Amino acid sequence: MNAIEVTNVNRKFKNGNEEAHVLKDINLEVEEGEFISIMGPSGGGKSTLLYLLGGLDMPTSGTVKINGTDLSTLKDKALCRMRNEEVGFVFQFYNLVPNLNVEDNIALPLMIAGKKRSEYIDKLDECLKIIGMEDKRKLTPRELSGGQQQRVAIARSLVFDPKILFLDEPIGNLDTKTGTNIMELFREINRKYNKTIVQVTHSESAAKYGTKLVRLVDGQIQSVEALS
Repeated sequence: MNAIEVTNVNRKFKNGNEEAHVLKDINLEVEEGEFISIMGPSGGGKSTLLYLLGGLDMPTSGTVKINGTDLSTLKDKALCRMRNEEVGFVFQFYNLVPNLNVEDNIALPLMIAGKKRSEYIDKLDECLKIIGMEDKRKLTPRELSGGQQQRVAIARSLVFDPKILFLDEPIGNLDTKTGTNIMELFREINRKYNKTIVQVTHSESAAKYGTKLVRLVDGQIQSVEALS
């Protein structure tokens, strides 16, 4: 079954009288449990595509389906709930709240959704265990390394147990060794917890952690290749 289906997607942006055709006739299927890496030159439309897949933006034409649902048919409230609960996002910049501790940062999506934190205690503990930071739950972001902050962001993306994770340059701010550790964590999350993962990356080494490589050039898919 496909977790994501993209059909004839175009995305254009207007700037005054100028129009930029950023994505051109994109067709892509992502099966449940796949780990897709999207690579290509800067300005080629990688992040734009990722935002369309995650419902953060809408195509000018064409359709994006998540778990069989056409995102364009969702009203704002349903779209917000989908983005908060059914998919998870991890960005290059960790986007942690500085004055909240690790546990509170992970629980932030629960607070936004109006959920009772007491009902998610076990899930919070599980997320801390997945990232290996049970002993750091009361520390604030300023007390953590960059790699640890990204681990907290990963745990936050998992708190609702989403089926799909979207990663935008997830190791772009990290040194090589830390980046490798983070990519190994993503591979474990993909394999052990059967999460579908779509990442945008400039890194060939990071891309190879995926099961499939999509090369995007000038807004068009140039190739799709399976990785061992």
